[in-house]
Amino acid sequence: MSEWIYDRHGQAAAIMDGDCIRTGGGEVTAWLSGSSVYLLNGQHVGWFENGVLSDSNNQVIGFLSGAPDLPSCPGLGGTPGTPGFSGKPGRPGFSGTPGRPGRGGWSSHNLTEYLKR
Repeated sequence: MSEWIYDRHGQAAAIMDGDCIRTGGGEVTAWLSGSSVYLLNGQHVGWFENGVLSDSNNQVIGFLSGAPDLPSCPGLGGTPGTPGFSGKPGRPGFSGTPGRPGRGGWSSHNLTEYLKR
């Protein structure tokens, strides 16, 4: 089952699809392994726990509808239709998981751009 991930402004920006995160257009852009988030090249870029997506500084960059523990809760924009999904690419070897800093507030990163690095 897939769910939209909303950015700090409450706009649908990415899609959670099982063990991966997809762009709004349906392309795989990141993998999940446990609570860690990795780009397609295997680089660790954050964490996903309890419906909250955090960047590498452990600041909230996105969330699923109804996620608890947000710094503040923005109003949600309309939810677009879910696009057709292409097949998933092969999973790369993942880099090590760095130590996790203390939780901050909202990330200054743009969710869509952050996952395209």
